[in-house]
Amino acid sequence: MSEAVVYDSGALIAISDRRNWAAFNEHLRRSARGLVLVPTVVAAQVVRKPATQARLMRALRGCELVPFTSAHHVPVGELLAQSGTADVVDAFVALLAAQAGAAIVTSDPGDLGRLLSCLGVEQPILSV
Repeated sequence: MSEAVVYDSGALIAISDRRNWAAFNEHLRRSARGLVLVPTVVAAQVVRKPATQARLMRALRGCELVPFTSAHHVPVGELLAQSGTADVVDAFVALLAAQAGAAIVTSDPGDLGRLLSCLGVEQPILSV
């Protein structure tokens, strides 16, 4: 299994929280190994005012940003239908993790576990 991880918005929020040194330090360890994937739609959920979000912007520089492209809309839509969920971003996070053989770092594992189950994979879900 890969050591790669995919972040959802909860992971980025924890990393950018100035009081959460544990999440930030763990991110630094992961990013030093080049193992952090962030869907661009996840980054868009969190970035609001980059000039005041220095810690978040620094964290994102250590990540591979993965765009949501025309190749993703059908598999994401099918996954949403199969899982009975509605969050496009969560479905893309799960799909990316399954494709990359990566763990998911999240603050809300419920729907992501359901989505992974529908994909027939058992990627780890790590809480922040």
